[in-house]
Amino acid sequence: MTTDDFRGDAHTLLDHMLKDASANPDREELLQQYAEQFTRMHNYYAHQLLNEVIEDARTRLDARISPDPIRQTIASVQTTVQDVWKSIWKP
Repeated sequence: MTTDDFRGDAHTLLDHMLKDASANPDREELLQQYAEQFTRMHNYYAHQLLNEVIEDARTRLDARISPDPIRQTIASVQTTVQDVWKSIWKP
């Protein structure tokens, strides 16, 4: 999941809204309908992001508590690289 996925879905939804605006004279009804769709879309993407974060944390925790020192080292390196990457590309 990426920001581009969300942006693409939002663009598509806004495009549909603009097309519907000419066919539906009731502006408030149209706004309510699309606000609800944006809310559902946001909930979906937020849920996906949370699942990814939890899965990543679970993987890291499993590697850190592993009795295998190689897995622990790999987990430490992965954490360090990800932290450096995030600090470089932080928006």
